[in-house]
Amino acid sequence: MKEFRKLTPKKKFGQNFIEDKFLLSELVDLMEIKKNDIFVEIGPGTGNLTKLIVDKSASCTSIEIDRNLISLLERRFEDLENFKVINKDILSFDIHSICKDEDSIRLAGNLPYNLSSPILEWSIENINTIIDMHFMLQKEFAERCAGNENSKSYGKLSVICDYLFEVCILKDVDKSFFIPSPKVDSCFVRFKPRKKIYDKKEFSELKKILNLLFNAKRKKIKKTLLSLFSEKDLESTGINLNLRPDELNTESFIKLSKLIKNNG
Repeated sequence: MKEFRKLTPKKKFGQNFIEDKFLLSELVDLMEIKKNDIFVEIGPGTGNLTKLIVDKSASCTSIEIDRNLISLLERRFEDLENFKVINKDILSFDIHSICKDEDSIRLAGNLPYNLSSPILEWSIENINTIIDMHFMLQKEFAERCAGNENSKSYGKLSVICDYLFEVCILKDVDKSFFIPSPKVDSCFVRFKPRKKIYDKKEFSELKKILNLLFNAKRKKIKKTLLSLFSEKDLESTGINLNLRPDELNTESFIKLSKLIKNNG
């Protein structure tokens, strides 16, 4: 294990390793791993979380972009048949190469802060294959993902996540647990897809509505929405048109996206 501790995390890959055994054990317990689970891990680093996943699951395929870590991980897990590491950028990885069955993959990873949004988008593109995702995220980003109309962190990302996932912050993690220590704290978050097949047209319209309203988030929604709808159509939704965007719940945004979709 000494060779793993000598590794210097690389800033360009957003690497912040976790070595605390008690924290790692707690994270794995929160994931509730079963013996038949098939995992894809994003960014295994030196393999500390990987080891616990491999021990409890049917298999774990770790996707690592840093070539310097590949041989080390291969040596660390050389005796385990249920582990595989692939040197690739997760954003260009075909998850169906692991398993073609729908609802079959569990995702996990201590994500680089600067790639949290692209990786979440990649996960959405592959949602039909995913059982759930357990990600370590920057606290601010995690709170935006889990936000609702009653929280300060509520915004476009909150609505998109709520539309597609059940989002639960499982644990706050202090920055002191990471090597090197970042400037901000993190959260361990579970994303569980609400449905494997969603209406992509409706989702596209939802994102348009969110962009339109949150670009004018200080205004009451009626004034902004009259550029798209008649007053009669708006009143038919039953939505309080005197609210601001950050006071609307996900259901209201969905009603508006359905209205666009139905109006062609």
